[in-house]
Amino acid sequence: MRHYRLYLVTQDENISEAVESDYPSDLEALAQAERLCGAQHAVEVWTDERLVGRLGEAFNFGGHV
Repeated sequence: MRHYRLYLVTQDENISEAVESDYPSDLEALAQAERLCGAQHAVEVWTDERLVGRLGEAFNFGGHV
């Protein structure tokens, strides 16, 4: 099991919530992120300092949709 952080991201690229949990693989963590993505702009999955993936909208550092 590896520890992951799932960040729920708003349209303004702000983190609205962080969920921490252990999953057996990157795929399991990404599957959980997909379930959380629903009403959020995006969900980022991190383990340690590594970005595993981002589901939802692409990065938008300018803050414009």
